[in-house]
Amino acid sequence: MDKTILLILDVQRGVIDRLENTESYLARLSRTLEAARKANIKVIHVVTGFRPGYPENNANNTSVPAVAARGEYQQGMESVEVHPAVAPTVSEVVIMKRRISAFFATELDMILRCFQAEAIAVAGLITSGAVLSTVRQAMDLDYRVTVLEDLCMDRDEEVHRVLMDKVFARKTDIVSAKEWVSKIEH
Repeated sequence: MDKTILLILDVQRGVIDRLENTESYLARLSRTLEAARKANIKVIHVVTGFRPGYPENNANNTSVPAVAARGEYQQGMESVEVHPAVAPTVSEVVIMKRRISAFFATELDMILRCFQAEAIAVAGLITSGAVLSTVRQAMDLDYRVTVLEDLCMDRDEEVHRVLMDKVFARKTDIVSAKEWVSKIEH
C-alpha cells in the first residue's frame, strides 16, 4: 500500500453527543483505528475548536457566530476532546481546526508532506461538512483519497448517500471499513 495516512475528522465529544445511534459507528471506527495502528499507518485526528473569546469569529461566516453565541467548542472544553473510544495515542497528531475543512488555516498539509503521505483515508463527521470540505481540498492538493463510507456519518442519511454515490465516487475510492482493513492487513 502506498504511503497512506488515516485522517479522522471531528470525532469529538461535542459532535458525537449530538448524533443518534453512534455506538456501532464508534465500535467500527475503533476496530479500524486499531488495525491501522497494527499496520503502522500513521493516524491524524482533527477536531474543531476555538480560542477563548472566539477571536476566529467573523460575522461573515455562517457557522462560527452561532457556535460562539452558544459558548461551545472552546479549547479546553470537553466538547473539543477526541471521543474516548478513538482517543489518540501520545504519538498521534491532533490538529485543531477553526473552519469546516481540516486543511484551511491548519498545519495538516505540512504534516502530511512531512510524513511523505501520498494518500489519505478519510473517516469522520459530518459527511456534508468536514468530510466533504476536506476531501475536496485534499484532491486539489493532489492527494489520492479513499473515503471510508461506513466510517463517515451525516445527520441526513440521504445527503450521506448522495455524497458517496454521486460526488465522492467520481474522484475518490469509496470502501467500507472492512474492505480497507483487509487491504492494510495484507
